Amino acid sequence: MSNTLFGDRTFQLWEYRVSHGSLLIRSPMGPGVTKNIDIICVGVEYVAAPRFLRNMQIAQPTVDEVCDLEEMLGKPLKPSAVRIFAASGKRFPVVAAGFKIDENENDIFDSPFD
Repeated sequence: MSNTLFGDRTFQLWEYRVSHGSLLIRSPMGPGVTKNIDIICVGVEYVAAPRFLRNMQIAQPTVDEVCDLEEMLGKPLKPSAVRIFAASGKRFPVVAAGFKIDENENDIFDSPFD
């Protein structure tokens, strides 16, 4: 999943379930786009991102970014628990137990958490 580039797709922070720390970031299908691209994050501990992410890339965090997040959360983090969603020249961190990318043709309001 590292350094995954999604071209001209626009992603949105689509759904967050506090009870399980489940976050769905979706680029929905629409005119000229036949599939949703879902980024499913489980066990989310931290997210800092705007609602819309255009021309997004998933990148590995820098050492400094991980250190800053560890200080903020007050605990050491596994490198695999941090992803950076880079868009519009800025970097937005997500800390979670797991990440998955799913391309699908589900209804726009279907949730992977049901």
